[in-house]
Amino acid sequence: MPDPTVANKIDMFIHCKLCLDEFYTQKMVAGLRNVSPREYAQIEVGWTKPGFQVWCKRHEINVMDVDFGGAGPFEADMSR
Repeated sequence: MPDPTVANKIDMFIHCKLCLDEFYTQKMVAGLRNVSPREYAQIEVGWTKPGFQVWCKRHEINVMDVDFGGAGPFEADMSR
């Protein structure tokens, strides 16, 4: 059961740019009218030794890699 004392305070979501491009193209072509970018996203967020990483499962690319030691954040890999 969710903890009622902890609320979602996210003001802006982090998305994979490739997913967003694909989403808006598919929305026009395939009629994904009842799906939001949040529902379409397939990202994983997890801890790494220096910080945390946001990973796109759909495109198998780095969306964000944050290094709490001061060496990051690193740019997303948009080479594909």
